[in-house]
Amino acid sequence: VVVFLGFLFQVFGIKYTSAINSAFITSLNTPLIPLLGLLLFRKKPSLKAIFSIALGMVGLALLTGAYKMTSSSIGDLLTFICAFLWALQILLVGRLSEKSDALGLAYSESISVLILSALFSIFIGENWIKPENSTVIAVMYTGVVATAFAFYIQAWSQKVVPPEFTGVILLLEPVFASIFAFFILQETLNLIEALGAILILLSVAVSM
Repeated sequence: VVVFLGFLFQVFGIKYTSAINSAFITSLNTPLIPLLGLLLFRKKPSLKAIFSIALGMVGLALLTGAYKMTSSSIGDLLTFICAFLWALQILLVGRLSEKSDALGLAYSESISVLILSALFSIFIGENWIKPENSTVIAVMYTGVVATAFAFYIQAWSQKVVPPEFTGVILLLEPVFASIFAFFILQETLNLIEALGAILILLSVAVSM
């Protein structure tokens, strides 16, 4: 349910805000992890975890250009709720992975999202459109690799990796996106964006 709601608020949020705002606000799940861990499980975060998260957030702001954000909208609010939900998901996976099979946990998450998404789309009267041939591969990749396989890797790794470190690792997403954009789309980083990427890598090193 938490994963489904995270996707739901993220999708509806990005309809009413910019992609860069969505990326930055969603990534706020990282500093929210130790906060929710403290509130829900009485788990006090270490100073090293707090520092690495702060460093990563500064780097993320520079990399995405979110430090120039000057306005907010209903989309920003919906995406902020999404960030809370992803932080909660990471914490719950950390708890459940200690006594659950990683493959079973990933399967449960994926099937739950599939069923709840189908029911919700029927409830709101969404029109189901058969994807064109050119989009089938993209849909399959998103569903199998970026969702089901990603859930499995997360559940498996969180057996030995604390939630705070998982949150910092997830900050590497925009770094990898920049690398792929450079080789596939011939896009480059300016000086500030490169500095942000370096700070994110440093935050991961500090958290280890």
